[in-house]
Amino acid sequence: MSRRYQTDNNSFYHSQAWQAVREQVLARDGYRCQVCKRAGRLTPATTVHHLKSVRQAPGLKLDPANLETICKACHNQEHAEKAQALKTKQSKLKASKRHDVKVIKANPEIW
Repeated sequence: MSRRYQTDNNSFYHSQAWQAVREQVLARDGYRCQVCKRAGRLTPATTVHHLKSVRQAPGLKLDPANLETICKACHNQEHAEKAQALKTKQSKLKASKRHDVKVIKANPEIW
């Protein structure tokens, strides 16, 4: 099964460089969602969002000008495709745990 997003960004998001820039952006934005702020709301936030994605502009991944603090609700709106994929995955897991649903898996034999 292929994944929609094949990335090796896990090590990047755990790097000291990312953690330092992330903290800098959070402090700059006062730990408030900038999307909500533009809409006239004050919402606490701890997520740092890339305006241009790492895939689109890898050279800007540590540029504070390409980053903003954003709340989880706004981040999920920005990445609706990821939220939908997670919802689908969760519903499949839920169905597989039900006793009245039979899950047929592919035969692992290789010919």
